[in-house]
Amino acid sequence: MGDPAHVTRLPEKPSEAQLGSWKEIAAYLGRDVTTVQRWEKREGMPVYRHIHDKRGSVYALTSELDAWRESRKPRVDENSQPQPPNELASHASVSTESISMTVSPRRLRRWFAVAGAVAIGLVTVSYFMLRKHAAVAAQPRIQSLAVLPLKNITGDPSQEYFADGMTQDLIFELGKVSAVRVISRQSIMKYKGSKKPLQEIARELNVDALLQGAIERSGDRVRVSIRLDQVSPETQLWANQYDRDLRDVLGLQDEIARTVATEIQVKLTSQEGARLATAGPVDPEAHDDYLRGRYQISQLLTSLTSRTADPDAREDYIQIAIGYFKQAVEKEPDYASPYAGLADAYIALGGPDFGADPPRRIVLEAKAAATRALELNPSLAEAHFSLARIDELYDWNWPEAEKEYRVALNLNPNYAEAHWQYGRFLQAMRRNHDAMTQVKYAIELDPLDTETRIAVAYITYASRQYDLAIQQFKSLDDDFGLGWAYREKKMYPEAVAALQRSVNKSRRSSVPLASLADVYGLAGRKDEALKLIEELKERSRQGYVSGFLLAEAYGGLGEKDQALTWLERAYEDRDQWMVFMATYPGLDPLRSEPRFQALQRRMNFPQ
Repeated sequence: MGDPAHVTRLPEKPSEAQLGSWKEIAAYLGRDVTTVQRWEKREGMPVYRHIHDKRGSVYALTSELDAWRESRKPRVDENSQPQPPNELASHASVSTESISMTVSPRRLRRWFAVAGAVAIGLVTVSYFMLRKHAAVAAQPRIQSLAVLPLKNITGDPSQEYFADGMTQDLIFELGKVSAVRVISRQSIMKYKGSKKPLQEIARELNVDALLQGAIERSGDRVRVSIRLDQVSPETQLWANQYDRDLRDVLGLQDEIARTVATEIQVKLTSQEGARLATAGPVDPEAHDDYLRGRYQISQLLTSLTSRTADPDAREDYIQIAIGYFKQAVEKEPDYASPYAGLADAYIALGGPDFGADPPRRIVLEAKAAATRALELNPSLAEAHFSLARIDELYDWNWPEAEKEYRVALNLNPNYAEAHWQYGRFLQAMRRNHDAMTQVKYAIELDPLDTETRIAVAYITYASRQYDLAIQQFKSLDDDFGLGWAYREKKMYPEAVAALQRSVNKSRRSSVPLASLADVYGLAGRKDEALKLIEELKERSRQGYVSGFLLAEAYGGLGEKDQALTWLERAYEDRDQWMVFMATYPGLDPLRSEPRFQALQRRMNFPQ
């Protein structure tokens, strides 16, 4: 119906060729009801409403309609508008006469010429749009990419940390996009300085596109040259150069990530778009300290993968990283990322491998750092990941830990380390199938990282599939896990040989040392077991040694009371390895003991 605001209200007139309804008005004008109602509303066609009754009661005078029609010019949109089938007949009978009454032949010819030109234009535009659409459709969809290590072109090797840090930051930014799989830092750094052809790299990483470039830092400026290449067919999709103030480096990373998403035709969700548009300026010196700290953590991860580095050197990496992160937050207290880095460093320092302070002292600093990071930036995936690990490894708050793992992965679906750590957590909760799903996806994101593949073998081992675990550990050259699997099969000579190799490779790390003591005890080699136990105790007088490890060592000797005493001490220390108490096969001889069961209830493991 027409809007009352557009209707002229007059006293009723005597009936002189009066049309008493919308249907009669439409029929007289040779149009449908909807069209004449629009004419009334938009073009002032004279229609009246009776002022005494229903809103739907209207009328019009034919003489006024004729005058209005004479003054009106034809409109392209109305004459081209399709008519409802039930009104075509009446339209045909009236419209020819109506047009001949109002439009001269010359004007009519001009109108048809314009209409023809418009039609030709529409056909031409449609043709080219269809061609463009076909070309886009023919282009293979890019579903995965890798950011190759940015080249440091300053000529100064001391700036490698900056290039590596920018590379990692770009990976993290692109990782926020859920529609594309982004390869993790651990795998792509293996190509640092590589001369391999792009096609070969893409095949090894199983990706559709590669992002590569170079970076130069000069004074308070940073210059980045970057290009995006599709692999098959081999095509350069995009390239650009940036010259920015170092204070804007975070915004630059976001801008590059958004541009790449556009170039590979990925549609960002509203949340992803928001997360790629939140970075503000940052103090260059604070950011520099943050990148230096992250570089030390990366060196630590590399040493853990090699399993040959001196444990003392590993602790040095952590302490140096903590120093850099602290400097960063002193220079810019509102910069969230260094707090997340601090939390990660403290968690590593509290691990059983490093012999630092007892975890119960470390946890307070780790939690404070992660909490502060989230106060400053609630959408920082790294901080949620850190908090998940604190909830799991120290607080044993299983529901909160899982919630934080999920939040971190929602914020960054390509966070490879979070996927495999979440998988390890699920295994500790006895959810082996879910654990395997997470770790296998982590392998897709980090295909060249041995540690992620070893995690699959450990889940197999914890599932008590020892024969398959032996095959997997052998294929990965993991003597430590192999020794465990042989132990459960009671193949003690093979277990001893594997664990001795692990002890030597790790430069007598406490972890394989305790497992070797356990196997010596099970094999009846008591004196050798006690000798190793004494070595572990001596270390505990100088630094922290996990009570979990000594419990394992005493278990092999059948000294269950001693084993349980050390396990209870590990509980009091908030030892990280207590997470595995419910599923670790090496503690199976203790599971029937009341003290063990009581301890397990205190940890509130899911049943």
